[in-house]
Amino acid sequence: MNIKTFRIDDRLIHGQVATSWVGNANAKQIVVADDEVVNDSLQKSLLKMATPKGVELKLFSIEEAREELKNTDNDGPETLFLVKSPVAASKLLNDDKKVKEINVGNLNMRKGKEKILDNLWVYPEDIEAFKKLDSIGINLEYRTLPNDNKKSVMSLLS
Repeated sequence: MNIKTFRIDDRLIHGQVATSWVGNANAKQIVVADDEVVNDSLQKSLLKMATPKGVELKLFSIEEAREELKNTDNDGPETLFLVKSPVAASKLLNDDKKVKEINVGNLNMRKGKEKILDNLWVYPEDIEAFKKLDSIGINLEYRTLPNDNKKSVMSLLS
């Protein structure tokens, strides 16, 4: 797969992703890596319904996605890769150098999270995951939409 955009967004596929991010990445496929979704037939159905026509949807567990990434050589269809959290991204990418930049989108408010921006709330374990991703050389940028100005996640956290 040819990952054009790797995005963390706790909503996965929704209006902004289906319209703006798929188009920005010129994506022919969306890959969702999430242990919960892959085992939930209702969530899988909802994601399939939200996927734009002409775009293939692939669903993997985090471990399955790790294997897919190991075996990919950046050929194949342009891909929008989605995970729900920084922790999932950290587990998935651990030491993989194929992803150079992660777009961080909405991480909504939940009990126990700290507000960074209106649509960026993090748990302490999210901060640790961001630090780990940063330490392996992945650029972390926050943007809700492709045309928004990029903000450094690490600068926002400090």
